[in-house]
Amino acid sequence: MLTIAKFSKVEEAHMLRLRLEAGGVRAFIPDENVVQMHWLYSNAIGGVRVQIAEDDFDRAKEILEDPGIEPENTVMPACPQCQSTNTAPDELPRRLSFLSLLLLGFPFMYSKTKWKCGQCGHVWDLKNQPAS
Repeated sequence: MLTIAKFSKVEEAHMLRLRLEAGGVRAFIPDENVVQMHWLYSNAIGGVRVQIAEDDFDRAKEILEDPGIEPENTVMPACPQCQSTNTAPDELPRRLSFLSLLLLGFPFMYSKTKWKCGQCGHVWDLKNQPAS
């Protein structure tokens, strides 16, 4: 078995394993359970390894060199105040919900449609924004 990549997270190793298996190369992650049970051991054991059979090395190299499918350009909603596209969902309601869960034992419900501008800090409700 050849180790073709090492990762610090199991999820990253599985992404590569799935990509290799989609191309017809069987891949294995021998240290998966150790890192999932004791994630601090990841560096001590050399990371999460992705291994393949020696016969599949050339095919795996072709798969890794192929850039694959480019992700679609996701257009973020523009800020209604400054028109910046440096926007993201507002995290404050989610954080308050988590805090209420810790303190009171149940989470407060929050709206998922609030967005926050990274440029000017404006927060707005995406549902109430007129279509542009």
